[in-house]
Amino acid sequence: MKKKQISEETRAAILNAAWALMAEKSKLDVGQAEIAAAAGVSRQTVFLAFGSRAGLLKEMARNKDAQSDHINRMLAIARAKPFGRADFERLMDVWLDYLELIYPVGILLDAAALTDAEAAAAWDDRMKDTFLTRLKLTFGRLAAQGELAGELEPDRAAELFWSLVHPTAWRLLVVECGWSPDAFRKSRREIVRRVILAGEQDSPGA
Repeated sequence: MKKKQISEETRAAILNAAWALMAEKSKLDVGQAEIAAAAGVSRQTVFLAFGSRAGLLKEMARNKDAQSDHINRMLAIARAKPFGRADFERLMDVWLDYLELIYPVGILLDAAALTDAEAAAAWDDRMKDTFLTRLKLTFGRLAAQGELAGELEPDRAAELFWSLVHPTAWRLLVVECGWSPDAFRKSRREIVRRVILAGEQDSPGA
């Protein structure tokens, strides 16, 4: 079925309503009728605009990133030339700020992705195809500047960092173990500086 063309304002209202409802209810299974009511449109408008649940989930996640000042700031930092250690640490701090904001829905998508192909497609689109892919490019630039520890390959460094700042890491430490957000942030910085980025031990005279 061909998707219906709707205004950007209506589109954003639907996607924002979907995100807010899922965060509030702590579940992804929010009906199109409920989303439509929250957005002030008809259920048919939601269906014709996004088609399947898969389409709605993917566009909802993309919309959250597109509206985020955090993502724009990260992209601006990533454009720095040359791109060095200080730039990366700034980028990391912005992502950690954003992680706390997206966690309520992000962790639902992550958990559902194990058995739900539609949730997996939406989550992979953001966390793997976009975030991890960009991280690999970023770590390639760090490697070119000699900023990675030892013989750590850029892709492996990117994957390691990705695991450290993934919503599942937040769930395990902040939600389940009771760490404060500040303690989580400090631990990420410390691990990155000790394990991923080059330090004094990697310098020629060390």
